[in-house]
Amino acid sequence: MERKLFIFDVGGVVIYDTPIIEEFAEKYSLDFDEVFRDWKYYNKPLMDGYLDVGVFYRMLEHKYKIDLSNDNIMVTCYHPEENRPLKKIVGMLREKGHRVVTGSNTFAPHWDYLKAMDPSPISGFDHLYASHEIHFSKPEKAFFEYIIESEGFDRKDTFFFDDVPANVDSAASVGLNAFHYRLNNDELLEYLKPYLG
Repeated sequence: MERKLFIFDVGGVVIYDTPIIEEFAEKYSLDFDEVFRDWKYYNKPLMDGYLDVGVFYRMLEHKYKIDLSNDNIMVTCYHPEENRPLKKIVGMLREKGHRVVTGSNTFAPHWDYLKAMDPSPISGFDHLYASHEIHFSKPEKAFFEYIIESEGFDRKDTFFFDDVPANVDSAASVGLNAFHYRLNNDELLEYLKPYLG
């Protein structure tokens, strides 16, 4: 079987989504909608690795008159849970000789936390691509171009899996085989059947 490249998103795919903003807002009795607007505004520079999380915390402290000096909210409000059936599928692909990597929008504290977990949800991949390390985030086409160039696979032999439709559409627009993952591992297995035989 010809070797393929499979790129998996992490949040909402390899791990189940965690309600970080909701927990933070509730913890400090803040208005969720206002916190969410601020989070969205700073999200991209954080994910692209151009804004230090500490600077973001200082902004939150100043605006909301709270003290985060002893509260790393990116960790204390973060409760990742591994999608074990999905990780089993990742292992099956690797056993067949395919290359399997992550392609994740993330922040340094989350990524460090995931790597330190025992067992780590992001262990068992051939390589880890994180937005804050490569300085591109989805749905930017440059995110996919970076991974394609780094991995050296033809686009027709590259598959991408994400729970966010905009990211799936962007991957498809640069010529990848893109699959919208909806926490349905039976559907995923059916799609992957030709590469697991």
